[in-house]
Amino acid sequence: MAKFRVLSLDGGGSWALIEAMALIDLYGGDTTGHQLLRQFDLAVANSGGSIVLGCLVENMKLKDILGFFLSFEKRKSVFVEKPHLRDTPKYKAAEKLVGLLAALPERGATLLPDAAAGIPSQNGAPIHLLIMGFDYDRNCSRFFRSAPATGPAWGNGDPAQVRLADAIHASSNAPVLFFDKPAEFPTEPGKRYWDGAVSGCNNPVLAGVTEAIVLGAKPDSIVALSLGTGTVLLPPRPVDALAEVFYAAQDDPGLLHDVEKLAGAIVDDPPDAASFLAHVITGGPPGLPAPVDSHVVRMSPMISPVRNDAGNWVLPPGLDERAFQAVAALAMDAVAQDQVESIQNLAAAWIRGTVRNQPIRMDGNFDAEIGHNWYGGAKDAWQMLA
Repeated sequence: MAKFRVLSLDGGGSWALIEAMALIDLYGGDTTGHQLLRQFDLAVANSGGSIVLGCLVENMKLKDILGFFLSFEKRKSVFVEKPHLRDTPKYKAAEKLVGLLAALPERGATLLPDAAAGIPSQNGAPIHLLIMGFDYDRNCSRFFRSAPATGPAWGNGDPAQVRLADAIHASSNAPVLFFDKPAEFPTEPGKRYWDGAVSGCNNPVLAGVTEAIVLGAKPDSIVALSLGTGTVLLPPRPVDALAEVFYAAQDDPGLLHDVEKLAGAIVDDPPDAASFLAHVITGGPPGLPAPVDSHVVRMSPMISPVRNDAGNWVLPPGLDERAFQAVAALAMDAVAQDQVESIQNLAAAWIRGTVRNQPIRMDGNFDAEIGHNWYGGAKDAWQMLA
């Protein structure tokens, strides 16, 4: 049975540089976007991941995609701050579209179906692109797709007649704390959008697997590489234990705090949500050779402590107390150079194997029940599976 390969890219603002670093490790820094996309049949993305996908469609080399996120000027072209530092939301939505069009000069202004044309997928047809958004006025998800996803049992999923940069603009427009207005663009006058995370698709792998089935792929023929942008997972502080940076603080409820918490929650990815559902839909592990235990391979750093031989929580070997605290406290919109360097150091430690990987499902000690505790195991599984 021919495999149907899905590339899934989480949202996460500047944290999406982690996805670029993982792709470089897997495929090489000089690999171009089109060379990479030819190894897949479908690419699905949300928010920061949609910026990575746009750079792949633009045919940038993987090392240059990483360079985009590492460049202070290019980050600031997307996260354009409002005049006063204490403003909330902090960034100008309209200016983000200008920055995206400038960053994608070849295909950013091209309609999404045309942007995918000429990029053959693994099966020879043009790569199927799927970018996640949320329709602000209809209060529902919006799938920006490059080709129809239609079938007698599925109804009509029409391609989006919007520019590549427009779809990315909608997908990356995190509300409340971050961007000041819903995303708008000239190819769909009168329509407004929020980030696809509001649709529950910050990790879009489930949407990608579903789209693949609608396109005619058999569930057990689908294999998915799901790249994330990091998850902070802290255990509660035990009674009478000393305060440590790796224990979760207990927040005081209240209207303003809860609104802020809800706005932040939409960009979180519980370890056993989308990835686990996609694992179940694609048939689980039967017949897969070790170290493969799923048709879904999840790769994302997990900012969490580990248990030592005595059963106590301790810092992971790749981060000291200062580094752990710095990266655990960072928001999605990390823009300052020192913040981005902290994310880069986290990703390097994760790829090196001194910071844990996020499994598909885990136990109470954060150990993998499905998936892989460490990046190296996930990398071996993807290379064998794909």
